[in-house]
Amino acid sequence: MQNELVPKAVEALVGFHVSQVACGEFHTACVTQNPTHVYTWGLGLSGRLGHGDETDRHLPTLVESLLGSQVAGLALGGHHSAALGESSGQVMTWGGGAFGKLGHGNRLAQTTPKVVVALQGRRVTQVSLGPHHSAALTQKGEVLTWGQAGRLGHASHGAEVDEMLPRQVAALSGVPCLQVSCGHSHCAVVTESGDVWAWGSNRAFGHTEPGASPNVPTAMKVLKGKAIVMVACSVTHNIALSDYGRLTGAGKEATTPARPAVGAAGSSSSRRDSEASTGSGTGEGAQGPGGARGRPVGQAEEGAGLEGSLLDSSGSPEKGAKGGLPQLVPEREVAFLSSELKGYQEQTLKLAKLLQETKTKLEALQNENSFLKSELEVMHQCSNDSDERLDTLRAHFNERIREMERRYNDKERAWRDTFNRLQVHLGLGSGADVDAPPGPRS
Repeated sequence: MQNELVPKAVEALVGFHVSQVACGEFHTACVTQNPTHVYTWGLGLSGRLGHGDETDRHLPTLVESLLGSQVAGLALGGHHSAALGESSGQVMTWGGGAFGKLGHGNRLAQTTPKVVVALQGRRVTQVSLGPHHSAALTQKGEVLTWGQAGRLGHASHGAEVDEMLPRQVAALSGVPCLQVSCGHSHCAVVTESGDVWAWGSNRAFGHTEPGASPNVPTAMKVLKGKAIVMVACSVTHNIALSDYGRLTGAGKEATTPARPAVGAAGSSSSRRDSEASTGSGTGEGAQGPGGARGRPVGQAEEGAGLEGSLLDSSGSPEKGAKGGLPQLVPEREVAFLSSELKGYQEQTLKLAKLLQETKTKLEALQNENSFLKSELEVMHQCSNDSDERLDTLRAHFNERIREMERRYNDKERAWRDTFNRLQVHLGLGSGADVDAPPGPRS
């Protein structure tokens, strides 16, 4: 298998109407219509392809255990997969089970799709997967997360631990949500009011307020009033989509976007899920031997994957005079641009204030640096003076040593002269014999 540097049609899918595609770290899946089938291919480690084994598939292969299921949405994470039932709203997961990310109450791998029993009774409209965590959105706007701790949004209620069963994010109670997206180690949701709330284990979730707690769901002030309708989270960056028609008052008169239904494939919830499900993380192991089984498949109709990708606030494609875009009322557009300009001016003033504060701090640091530099020069000068004094003391000490040696030599000569004179006086010998021991008398 070779890497493809440009888009290339999947020949094995020719003749099939593909309504949805989702990509994970090392595997891919799609949903076909008439009839509804799910195909997967790629790395089979931990059973993430759903074929009951861990064999790699190099061609799209039918997931036989999902035959007869009306799948409304797919989501792929780094090491696991999920499918959403169209009519029942039930969630099925399979693949690697580390950290309890499958939601089955354990950390075991699952090689075939299995219903998440803990979500039964809740009509789920969307599922999003990260490398080691999962999230689900219900028809009531509730958000539930499970899997690896540190990115689930439960930190506001004590120390977070791995959740092996779906648990509702209590911090979002009373905040109806329309969409959820899982990044590598963070999550984000779009609310009915068009705001974005985010949380995670690091600063990648995009908060500009330094005081925002990482793993506590917090509204992003920078996106307040921007009429956000979709958010997509990746490894180290996020993207938000704003509904320009809602901001300017053009198009539909809806004040909030309609909640995505669990209905037809290719709906907004399905597309969001497929776009946000491109998880990131490290693989759970090396690839195994390849193989393929299942029914032959064909290609989606041309343009099917892009159908309905631009939605208005009601979830339907907007129609306009040109290119399908809404016709904007000039007065409202001017009002909108004026409000945006005012917002940018306020941000510019804040930036200017921050720059002035930074300049003041920089000047203070420069003054402190000059002081430290002068102190260093003084210390260097003192060091040079110390070296000079040390050299002077060393020379003086050497001179004293030489002086003491001269005095000692002079005293030694004087002692020898005195000793010789004493010997001569006593008749013990001449001065030349002063060093010779005295001999015996005759």
